[in-house]
Amino acid sequence: MKFYQYPAFAEMLTKLFSIVTVAVLLTGCPSNPNIPDPVVPPVPPPDTDWCITMCDHLSKMGCEEGEPVYNNDLPGPEGIPNQSCSDNCTELQDRGFFVNPKCVVDAPSCEVIEDYRLLEPDSCGLTNQGSL
Repeated sequence: MKFYQYPAFAEMLTKLFSIVTVAVLLTGCPSNPNIPDPVVPPVPPPDTDWCITMCDHLSKMGCEEGEPVYNNDLPGPEGIPNQSCSDNCTELQDRGFFVNPKCVVDAPSCEVIEDYRLLEPDSCGLTNQGSL
């Protein structure tokens, strides 16, 4: 007996083949568990070179933000400042935290530093541009 000669059987085989083909296509290629996901390091903001100018400006105004800070990633006694403002600014920017020194340089007082940090960088750096 030849089953392929019966139209109903041929139709069932065609449907089964279609279902199996779609299932194989939907599963795709398995990923290799030995290949780690790519790690994309943060891109430092382009105004990191403004960190020194920003810290000088903050220090001249007597702002706490311009003083050295304690960084527990560095050696030294706990709680004693062991990193300069500019080194801390550069490190934060390199780690992906946007300090926005180009705008903070324009802050006229210590009380508005955060307001200036939130400004768009393209609109800043005009006041103290010559101090670079």
